[in-house]
Parts: sequence; structure tokens; C-alpha cells
Amino acid sequence: MSDIQLKSEIESIIKKSGYSKSKKMLCPIMRIVSMRYKDISQQQVFKITKSLL
Repeated sequence: MSDIQLKSEIESIIKKSGYSKSKKMLCPIMRIVSMRYKDISQQQVFKITKSLL
């Protein structure tokens, strides 16, 4: 999955969650993305998620 697609997916998760953006959301978002897409590396997910939060 490209970085742009991953960024879009993470932004969607954040919007649907109903919570405001904060650093505390890093771990839950990483867990959700890793459960949905098992083939994506954790480093890629971490990098994108951290940049969005």
C-alpha cells in the first residue's frame, strides 16, 4: 500500500473515531491498521500515523 493510500485510511479512521487528534491515539490507530492490513510494515504505519498526529 502506498503512503498516500495509507494516509487516507488513517485520516478516515481518525475522523470516524470522533476523538480529537492527540499523541495518545498513536497506539490504537497502529493496532487497527495492522489488524486490517497485515502485509503493511509497522514502520510505515508508525511514520504516517505520527506525521498525522
